[in-house]
Amino acid sequence: MNFMKTTMLLAALTALFMVLGYSLGGSGGAIFALLVAAGMNLFTYWNADKIVLKMHNAVEIDGKSHP
Repeated sequence: MNFMKTTMLLAALTALFMVLGYSLGGSGGAIFALLVAAGMNLFTYWNADKIVLKMHNAVEIDGKSHP
């Protein structure tokens, strides 16, 4: 179910981005906004875990320092 919620949220944000692109640049702006949104969505999908870990200054631990 979480996958469906995430997919719907990304689709809604992409549509909003496309509407903004269309209002600023016509059909060419909408296509450009779609490409930019798709790139951002793919980058975020593949790197979300790393982004969150860096936001919280997470570090890898080993058994010696934290048994």
